[in-house]
Amino acid sequence: MLKKFMKKQEIERILEPKGDFIRINLLGNYLKLMPPIEMRKFAYSKLAEIYLKKEMFNDAAKMFKNIGLNSVAFREKRENYLRECKSYIRALEFDSADKALKRAFDEANIRERREMYGIIVEFYKKEAEGWIKNGKKEKASKVYEKLIRMKISEEEKKEIREILLDLYDKLGKREDYNFLKGV
Repeated sequence: MLKKFMKKQEIERILEPKGDFIRINLLGNYLKLMPPIEMRKFAYSKLAEIYLKKEMFNDAAKMFKNIGLNSVAFREKRENYLRECKSYIRALEFDSADKALKRAFDEANIRERREMYGIIVEFYKKEAEGWIKNGKKEKASKVYEKLIRMKISEEEKKEIREILLDLYDKLGKREDYNFLKGV
């Protein structure tokens, strides 16, 4: 059982021998005790780590959002909102990813916004390529469909269009293929 004013090392020692779902339960109960803000962020980060490992991306995103909300420094808020965005992308929850990216933008200046946007565009590409490598063409096509609607260069859009045409052909999506081809 975790107590409100425990230190990080004590919590880690208690969690270490436990399974992931017991850790989730213990950390959830610990957070209900309303521990100090730094310990709350620690618990949320531990939960996010577990959720990512279990590929529970929606839950991981919520934990990153909570870390961001409990952060004071703008940099820390941006980083966690960006992690939230990436987790939603991995879950194929693009509307939620857009909202998380907007939260990150709200904590940034113009230069940082451009930088973050570039990071997210590259993350979308990496995720789509990963889905293709894993034989998940349908999921990859959804990521590319989102990516082609984003603000990217015409050259990048052309490349993505070619990849999408190939995916639609392999998936037997004739209607989508013909629409994108302009037939």
